[in-house]
Amino acid sequence: MKLLLTFLLLVSFQCALAQQEQHLLDFEKQIEAAVVAADISFLQKSYANDFRFKHGTGHLDTKDSWLKDVERNKGKFLSRNVDRAEAELHGDIGITQGAITVTRTENKYTIQYVRVYRKVGDSWEMFMHRTVQQENFKP
Repeated sequence: MKLLLTFLLLVSFQCALAQQEQHLLDFEKQIEAAVVAADISFLQKSYANDFRFKHGTGHLDTKDSWLKDVERNKGKFLSRNVDRAEAELHGDIGITQGAITVTRTENKYTIQYVRVYRKVGDSWEMFMHRTVQQENFKP
């Protein structure tokens, strides 16, 4: 009986963890849609004040500089599709990695990334994005 109870608790914990990971991955897709729409209000809440974005070119953006860039390029991002992603949770820290195909008015390219989030209350906020590889990028 104890073994069955332990098994059921383990399965329940794994299901809850999988749901939390999926919630983080869904949030990540919402962020990409907000970049395309230049929804600065949503992005302002989604990025931590200490957010850093290291591009594949080596350029480093802060929260303020990235949001200004998104606003300045409004209409140039046609899509930012998360092609694949996986999440890993460590308490209030979430790590995602995956690939995004970015389609802009002037070009299309793919990035491989790693991101780190922290849980604040019931919400996640991204505090680090690092592009680890990019393909077909033309500045």
